Amino acid sequence: MTDVDRTDIRILAALQSDARQTNRALAGTVGLAPSTTLDRVRSLEERGVITGYHATTDLNALGRPIQAMVAIRLRPKTAAIVDQVVERLWSLPETLAVFMLSGIDDILVHLSVSDTEALRHLVLDRISSIEGVVDERTSLVFEHRRRTVLEPLDS
Repeated sequence: MTDVDRTDIRILAALQSDARQTNRALAGTVGLAPSTTLDRVRSLEERGVITGYHATTDLNALGRPIQAMVAIRLRPKTAAIVDQVVERLWSLPETLAVFMLSGIDDILVHLSVSDTEALRHLVLDRISSIEGVVDERTSLVFEHRRRTVLEPLDS
């Protein structure tokens, strides 16, 4: 783990809350000079602590109010099949995230679609037909909470 001190944590929290704020506003929030703040942010970027900036979007506003998690089992479970399935899932425009798992299921894919008919078509016609997929279980997501401000855990 890269060294992240309390000042870095304050900068990260402020940027995670509002990445569009000016450097001057950020400096005021964390109590540093603007030049020092800019140096700190650049250092966090160079060290790979900050990996990018993005806009959070509302899936409802994009016409994608239905979310689902699909647990997938693969056979044969070879590196080539796993990589191929992950790439196929990732290429679907409905895919929000893909997780490789240990345990009974091999892959978990987070999807968002316009309605349940679109979900049915996606799972039954497109996902289940991917080579190597032998079973899938779909769960609707009723509520989704995601932490947007993260800090290191105490060890």
